Amino acid sequence: MKKKMLSVLLVLCMIFALAGCGNAEDPGNKPAGNEQEDTGGTQEIIKVGIGVTPYPMYAVLSVAHETGLDKEYGLDLDLQVVSSTSAGAQSLVRGDVVISGSCISEHLACVSGSPNLVNFTPLGDFKGFFFVGRKGNLSSWDELVEEKNGDIEAAKEQRLNDLKGKTFCIIPQRKALILDAIAQVGLTEKDVTFMNFGDDAKAANALLSGTGDFYIGSLPQQRSLMNQGDFINIGGSDILGEAGLWFDTWMTTTDFLENNQETAIKLQALIFGAVNAFDADQDKFSEVAARLFTETSGTETPAEEWKTFMTEFDDLVSVDEAKEGFYNPDSDRYWEKTVNYTVKTLIESGDLPEGTDGKQYYTAGEELFQKLLEDQELVEKIQNTVLP
Repeated sequence: MKKKMLSVLLVLCMIFALAGCGNAEDPGNKPAGNEQEDTGGTQEIIKVGIGVTPYPMYAVLSVAHETGLDKEYGLDLDLQVVSSTSAGAQSLVRGDVVISGSCISEHLACVSGSPNLVNFTPLGDFKGFFFVGRKGNLSSWDELVEEKNGDIEAAKEQRLNDLKGKTFCIIPQRKALILDAIAQVGLTEKDVTFMNFGDDAKAANALLSGTGDFYIGSLPQQRSLMNQGDFINIGGSDILGEAGLWFDTWMTTTDFLENNQETAIKLQALIFGAVNAFDADQDKFSEVAARLFTETSGTETPAEEWKTFMTEFDDLVSVDEAKEGFYNPDSDRYWEKTVNYTVKTLIESGDLPEGTDGKQYYTAGEELFQKLLEDQELVEKIQNTVLP
C-alpha cells in the first residue's frame, strides 16, 4: 500500500500531542474521572467525561446517562460530543474526557502522535460496511449472486474486478478497506482513484451530487444513500478482506487506567450493563437511543432504524460475548487478529514505525476486563441491569 493511508488522522493526532495537550493531571484542576459529588451520605458519585462520536452505537452511554443507569454504578457521565476519533484523542490527552469512541484502525493511526492512548473496552462487532453505487451501472450484490447461481466466490471475484478503474468517495480512514478488498484479485492502488473528504457526510453527498462511482463508510450515510432510491448495495462483508474485520471500541489513556482503576472498572461495567439493558428490551432502549442519537448527529433517526443498526449491521458486545470473543485468544474474533493486521498495514504505509507492537495498546484493556470478571457481584449487576 502507498504511503499516507490515514494521514489526515495521524497528522491531527500528532498536532494534538505536539501542542502540549498531554497533561491530564493539571495540578490546577481535578483530573477527569476523579471528581466526586456530595450525595448526602449515599453512594459516592464520580463524574467522568465521555467523548461521544456521532455514530449510532455510541448512543449507548447517552442512554445510560439519560435513564440514570450511570448513577446505579456510582458514576455521573459528562457527555461531550466529539466530531471524530482524532477529536476524541485530543480531548483524551488534554484530560477533558476519560474515554472516547474509537475503532481499532483509527485508534492505532493516532498512537504515533499520542502513544499513551490505549484500548478501554469493545463496544460492538461492526458488520455494516458495504459499497454503495448508482443503479444502472452495475447489478446489486444480491442480483449478482443470483446470476452466479448462489456461488459467492464467483460473484466476489467478478465484483472486485468490476471495481477496476472506478472512483471512490471516502474519508482517508476507509482507504484500507478498499485496497485490502481489491488486492484479493490482484488489483492495487494504481487501478482505482480515491477522492478524500473531511467527513463521511461530505463523501456521501459527493456521490449523491454525481461525483465518483462508489461510497463506503458511515452506516447512517450508506443507509441514507440507499433510501434515496437511486443507489444500490454492490457488495459488503462478502467481498471485503481482513480489513473488514472491524470493532467499535472505546479508547482511554494510560494515566486514567493507572490512577483511577476503581472508576475505570465501574465505567467498563456500566458499558456492559447498558448493553445488557438493550438486549433485555430492544424496543424501549431504541426509543431513547434514537432520540439522543438524532440530537447528537443531527440526522433524524427513527427508533426502528436505530434498532436495525444495532441488530443487522452491528452486534453490541455483552460481557459474555466479550469473554468468548474479543478477549478470547482461541476465538477468530479475538482483538489481536485485527490489531496485528492493522499494525502491519500502517507500518507498510509509513504511518507507524517498524517494530510497533499492537499489544502495548490493547493488553491494558484486557487486563482491566479480567479484573472486572473477578468481581462476581459486579458481573451479576451487569447481567441484571435493565432500563428503569
